Amino acid sequence: MKYLDVSFEDLNIQEELFLTIGNFDGIHRGHQQVLNNLTTDAKISKTKSAILSFNPHPKIFFNNEKNFLINSKEKKISILKNLNIDYLIDLKFDNELTQLSFSEFEQNILLNKLAIKRLYLGKDFRYGNQRKGNLETLRSLCNAYNIKLEELELLNDNSSDEKISSSKVRQFLKNGEIEKANECLIEKFSITGKVILGDQRGRTIGIPTANLKFPINIIKIPYGVYAVQIKLSDNMHFGIVNFGMRPTFHKQTSIVEVHIFDFEEDIYGKEIEVLFLSKIRDEQKFNGIKELLNQITLDITVAKKILKYGN
Repeated sequence: MKYLDVSFEDLNIQEELFLTIGNFDGIHRGHQQVLNNLTTDAKISKTKSAILSFNPHPKIFFNNEKNFLINSKEKKISILKNLNIDYLIDLKFDNELTQLSFSEFEQNILLNKLAIKRLYLGKDFRYGNQRKGNLETLRSLCNAYNIKLEELELLNDNSSDEKISSSKVRQFLKNGEIEKANECLIEKFSITGKVILGDQRGRTIGIPTANLKFPINIIKIPYGVYAVQIKLSDNMHFGIVNFGMRPTFHKQTSIVEVHIFDFEEDIYGKEIEVLFLSKIRDEQKFNGIKELLNQITLDITVAKKILKYGN
C-alpha cells in the first residue's frame, strides 16, 4: 500500500482509481464492508483502490480535541494494508482546505488531482465549506464526468437496530464497554507505547508491572482494571491492566500498569501493544498494601477466567 501525507496542492495521482472518502479512524465492520466492495471491484476491473482521508481529523482540527482517535495512524495504516487497499491518501486538513466550497473541492481535488473512475460513499457523506456538498451534488458531478457513484448502506450493529459508526464506538469506549466496542471494530481496541520506569512497587509485592503512558491522541477509557492481551515482538501474551491515578498511593498522574502473566523478562524501553478485552472493575482506593494485594489477586483470577488462561 502506498501512503501519501500531502496537501491538496501537492496531490497528484495519474492512475485510475476506485475511491472512497472518509476519516476511517476507528475501522469498524461497517467500514470493512465498504472497503471489501471497493477492493473486490477494483481487482476485477484491474484498477487501483484508494482512500482519501484527512490529517488531522477535522474534529481535532476544529475543536482541538485530545484523546479523540480510536486508532493511531500507525495502526490505521496497518489495518488498511491488511485489507489490500492500494492507496491511503492523508490530505492535510488546514485552513486553506476548510475554505474550499464543495464545488472547489470537486474541481481542485476530485477532478484535477485524481483520476477517479468510481466513488463509494454513504448516504450521510458531506464535504466542502460548511459541509454544503452532499450525495446529490456528487451525483451531478459523477453524471457530468462519467464517474460511477456507488451509494452504500451502513451496517447495523448486531445488538441493536442502530448503524455502526465511529462515534458509537467512541461512546462504548468512554463508557468502558470494551466488549461492545470490539464487536464493532475490525481489530481490538489497543494502545501502543514504550515501557517506562515506574515506582517498581509491583516487584516488591510479587506482581511486577510494565508501565506506559496512555497516548494523548487516543480516546481515553475509564480508569479501572482490565483483562488484556499484550503484543511484544510479534508474540502475544496475556495479562491484566490497571489504568488510573493509583489513589491508594496518592499519585497525581495517570499511568497504565500492565502485569503480564508468567513473564519475567526485562522490557524497559521496549514497545508493547496492549489490547483491551474486558473491564473488570473501576479504580478504587484501598486501606493499605495488604487490602490492595488481596484485590489484585482476585482481579487476576477474574482476568484469567475471561481470557481462558491456563485452561
